[in-house]
Amino acid sequence: MNSNDAEKLLVIRNEILSDLSTPPVLSELAAIASMSETKLEQLFKQTFGDTIYNYYQKARMEEAAFVLKQARHSVSEVGYELGFSNLSHFSRLFEKQYGITPKKFS
Repeated sequence: MNSNDAEKLLVIRNEILSDLSTPPVLSELAAIASMSETKLEQLFKQTFGDTIYNYYQKARMEEAAFVLKQARHSVSEVGYELGFSNLSHFSRLFEKQYGITPKKFS
């Protein structure tokens, strides 16, 4: 991978992390990076060890855990803040990653 591609991948990662309430759209990310969707997916996984969407989901769960530890927000507030319209889905994903429900975690 050349340094130009590496810089583009950092821009893409920052784009993904800039708004965790909105899922990344591969076509938009590919346009930002000026590369094909396939190349972007391959380079992203090679560099960060996961697919773009899985990386995004893990970042959401890490943010949820961080916010819940602050104990200033309810589980539902955190879920909605991170873009989940279905709180049971949020709870399932959280429990899958941390082995504990968000309610018990907080």
